Parts: sequence; C-alpha cells; structure tokens
Amino acid sequence: MFFLTHGVNINPAPLPPSTLHSFRRLHSIDVGSFLTNLKSSQLITDPPKSLGPLLSAYSITLSSLLDKHAPIVTKLSRRKSSSSPWFSTTVRAFLSTLGHAENIWKHTHSAADWSSFKSLRNQYHKLILSSKKEYYSSFVSSTSDNPKRLWQTVNKLRHHKSSLPLPTTSPGTSLADSFASFFHRQNIQTPSFSLQLPCYIISAHTLSSCHSP
Repeated sequence: MFFLTHGVNINPAPLPPSTLHSFRRLHSIDVGSFLTNLKSSQLITDPPKSLGPLLSAYSITLSSLLDKHAPIVTKLSRRKSSSSPWFSTTVRAFLSTLGHAENIWKHTHSAADWSSFKSLRNQYHKLILSSKKEYYSSFVSSTSDNPKRLWQTVNKLRHHKSSLPLPTTSPGTSLADSFASFFHRQNIQTPSFSLQLPCYIISAHTLSSCHSP
C-alpha cells in the first residue's frame, strides 16, 4: 500500500441540502372512473371542429382529469446521513451522467447505447478509486506526525479491529503463566533463547527458584 499527497480537503462531506420532489401516483388511478369522466367530458361529447381548439381542449381535459384522479404530490426530501467523505461533487455529477446513459440503454437496448453506458461505467469505477486514493492519501499524510492516529487510520483502511495487546489478568502468578503458555504455543525451543528467558516469563511454580541464592 502506498499513498500520494494531493492536498484535498479531508473534512467530512456536509449533508446535501433538502430538495423538493413532485410526482403523481399514477398507479393509484381508478381506470374505470377515469374513463367514465373522460367519456362525459366536452372533448368527447362536443369536440371542437378546428385543429387548434381541439388540441387545446385535449390538453385541458387530460390535465384536469389527472389533477382529479392523480393530483401532484410534493414532498421534501432530507438525507439523514452524510455521504462518504471521498464522494466528491465530481463523482456525484458523473454518477448522474452514468444513470442517464443507463436509462437510455434500457429504453433502446441498442449496441451503441450499451457500449456508451459500459464505457461510462468503467470510467466511474476508476473515478471512485482515484477519489478514494486522494482522500485517504491526504488523510494519512495529515496524521503522519501522530503515530497513534496514523495506525488507527491504516487499520481503518484495512478494516482491521485491534485486540487488547496485554493479558487481562492482573495477579503476578497468572501473568507469568500466561507468558509461559504463550511461548510454549510458539514452540520456542532454541537453547540460546531459553537460557536468556527472564524470570517473569517462566511458569509461576518456578518463580521461587529465580530468586533463590
């Protein structure tokens, strides 16, 4: 793993502003009632004779029927959590472009639109990797003078959860036994190392011999 400094802002991204969304619940329209109202409208019972008034009546009639059977609903959309700090405005804009290309391909199913969508999708994945690299590179660089925070960041990038480095037992005999068991599990049997083992890693039942004259 290597890091390059790019000087990007490492502050967490703020929540995007609330937006208003307007829509109609077209799926909830009662088709039978809609058709009944349409048949009794002036557009059907007494349609205009010329093209201009006919088009106007057509638009007015359908708009009024939609307002009656599926009125416009407007809702305020709020995000409850912030996006990832590396998810920049550039990445968000490119994602919108990618979504538009995907919708076109789903509508046409043409080879050209599929090729365009696939190319944009590959570019988007590369942009995500680049954005992550820039963010975390600057984050690690900014914590290089704080080793503790630096390793916390590295462990976060590796999705590594550190365990307690020391035994939880406090009595001296239990601690000595823990050390002895650890070295026994590690299969440390070299004569030179065994001769140099300090008394505090020897089993508790031999502690007395370490202090005997």
